[in-house]
Amino acid sequence: MNTMSPIHAAREYVLEAVQRPALASALPESTKAKVRNSNTWLKQFKRVGDLYAYLQRFSTDKQDGIYLEMHALGLQTFEDIVKPFGERFGDWVGDRMRASDFVIGETYSAYDILIFSANYDTRAGGMFVIESGGQPTAVVIKATLSGGRYANEWLDQGRRLKYFLKSKKLKDGRVEFGEKYKPNAAILKIPNLPVLAFVRQKAQGEFIYAGAFSKHDIRREADGSKWFDLMLASSDEVVADAGYVQQQLQDHVALALTQSQQQRLERLAKAPKKPKIIRTVATAFVRNPDVIAEVLLRAKGKCEGCDQNAPFVSKATGNPYLEVHHRKPLAQGGYDTVANALALCPNCHRQNHFG
Repeated sequence: MNTMSPIHAAREYVLEAVQRPALASALPESTKAKVRNSNTWLKQFKRVGDLYAYLQRFSTDKQDGIYLEMHALGLQTFEDIVKPFGERFGDWVGDRMRASDFVIGETYSAYDILIFSANYDTRAGGMFVIESGGQPTAVVIKATLSGGRYANEWLDQGRRLKYFLKSKKLKDGRVEFGEKYKPNAAILKIPNLPVLAFVRQKAQGEFIYAGAFSKHDIRREADGSKWFDLMLASSDEVVADAGYVQQQLQDHVALALTQSQQQRLERLAKAPKKPKIIRTVATAFVRNPDVIAEVLLRAKGKCEGCDQNAPFVSKATGNPYLEVHHRKPLAQGGYDTVANALALCPNCHRQNHFG
């Protein structure tokens, strides 16, 4: 017998109690379109508590148009099921997304960001204030780095971000970067307020979580535009994707090689001698050991790249040391098969990845 996960059961409850009856009813098509839109949202929730918060946001005003239309046909609405939902899923209604759930370097959809921010308008801007007890505890930003008149950009890849303040276009065509706008004011007034940054290169697609930043400075330009100089905050609780950490290191090494020795020496003089330790997570393919064994035996101790003998004998196995490489990487849809694999010496293996 299959047991539904709590969030699957919660979504199914809402669909059965409200959504399906509404779509099968005589409601006007314009109202059904709104029901379908809420169905799109329902699919995005990963935690029961976030779905519960979504249901609670609907007005209990009995004069609401959709509420009246549905009740006239004897249909239940979200307002009607909030209490029974809370009773049915009481053990789970406190389970909501937390800032600590986000992993640096992993991708998240706009829906993920909006749900965490408790903002359910896909047309909303790029800044959201997270509050507890009526007080700001963080600001969430969505940063698209695709250019434009006011272009957000990395000042130092992964570490320092130029991000324009929340703005509003005035009737006379001017753009006002109001420092009193709620997210701007929160960042300006609260020292070291965490700014959770989600970044993407183009106007479409998912975002990469870049980490928690804090305001280093605010820059006011002659044209009236204003932007935050945000710096990655130092924390022992950082969790990052292992591949992202490695890529960031490679990018910074490449940059350092283009700079002067004086610049490097100045940074080295200030740098800590012991590297910071962070927790990382990694996604790995569960590879077939028989494929590895067959490819190694096929190679007979010779690299299938340079045709030279393996550089040494492995202490662990007593066999010539070669590494099994996929011609088409698994991450790019390649198959874990003997035909798609080669036994390579470490040099040839690295050359295939980085050459």
